[in-house]
Amino acid sequence: MKTSQNAFFNLSIGFCALLCLLSGCIRLESSYPEKRYFLIEISRQEDVSPRVTDEVLKVVTFSVSPQYEGKDFVYRKGDVVYESDFYNEFLISPGDMFTEQVRQWVASSGLFGQVADLSSYNEPTLFLGGAVTALYGDFRDISVPKAIMEIDFLLTRDVSAKGEVAFQKRYQREIPLDSASPQALVKGWNEALRQILTDFGKDLSNGLKGN
Repeated sequence: MKTSQNAFFNLSIGFCALLCLLSGCIRLESSYPEKRYFLIEISRQEDVSPRVTDEVLKVVTFSVSPQYEGKDFVYRKGDVVYESDFYNEFLISPGDMFTEQVRQWVASSGLFGQVADLSSYNEPTLFLGGAVTALYGDFRDISVPKAIMEIDFLLTRDVSAKGEVAFQKRYQREIPLDSASPQALVKGWNEALRQILTDFGKDLSNGLKGN
């Protein structure tokens, strides 16, 4: 008799729990954080540079080293330890993002007669491309986090790799961060790209004048 009462009691508890679940008394919510999406975006803060050539420039797609070409943020946690962040990532691929940012910056620089886009009719005579070779948050020492960026620039007179090289240089920046957060890291990357493109513009101007 006692066994039957226990079985009935357990069945009643299970039935009540099911009713609560169906009526919304119990909420099953995911404990996973929501994904967040970011873009590296900058704008020129300097005056328009003196034009150094009337040639038409086309910015070709920038490549990104395999370890950084994904959308997930990459953090360096040790000398040989890197981690990717599934929940914080770029809205678009880094290659497309850097290509567009460089194109907008160069177009507003005034260095060239024209920077070709989809609406351009003039054939380009100069081609600017490059490679992002480092893009990560250096969190090896969490008390002094840094945003790391390194970019190779290549200006040629032929879109192929065998074209005449008019300018080539690598730029690297380490920007100290206020915190080891994704938001601070993106701000650091923005500043790194702004500094790199500013120096690139000055060097490019001097290099083209020298030619």
